[in-house]
Amino acid sequence: MKTTKPISTISYNTAPYLTEKLNSLKKAKIISIWHFIKHLPEDDEGGKKDHIHLYIEPNKLLDTADLLNEFKELDLQNIDKPLGCMTFRSSSTFGDWYLYGIHDTAYLASKGQSRRYHYVYDDVQTSDVDELYRSYKEIDLNSIAPINELKTAIQDGLTFADLVSNGLVPLSQIRNYQLTWDLLTQTSTYRADRKKHS
Repeated sequence: MKTTKPISTISYNTAPYLTEKLNSLKKAKIISIWHFIKHLPEDDEGGKKDHIHLYIEPNKLLDTADLLNEFKELDLQNIDKPLGCMTFRSSSTFGDWYLYGIHDTAYLASKGQSRRYHYVYDDVQTSDVDELYRSYKEIDLNSIAPINELKTAIQDGLTFADLVSNGLVPLSQIRNYQLTWDLLTQTSTYRADRKKHS
């Protein structure tokens, strides 16, 4: 794929190698900015290794197939198979990448998903802390506002029955609210009926 738009992928590189490679691509003016966050493997990943969610903004037209070759890293545990990245994909918005990256509970519930592990802003590594902060502050949270209300109710110790009896759940939406409530209160991985990570 050739693109000038933001791209993202999952990397299995070591963080020091990845940081050095990304900084060299930035210095060469191939990319303008990068952010990444390290993740632990989730329940449905069968104990697979840690991985990194990577977000890149190109500085010019990139061929993602060529870019993949830049991330091949010698793995001393398995010399025949270098570490690297999965295929790059177009990244719709920084906000989507970030909210998924930290496993924001409300964002995941809005997608019909949940995860065991959650992360925070300070877990994100970046080439530019000011740009990361600006992009973070521009995330539009309106689409997950109702879910944030449910999160607050859970934190306040209310039950779903409390919400219904107090008229805080529209009766025409009760099934959707119940599913969202269940996703927000579970502590395991759920990927909208998918059994494998994708």
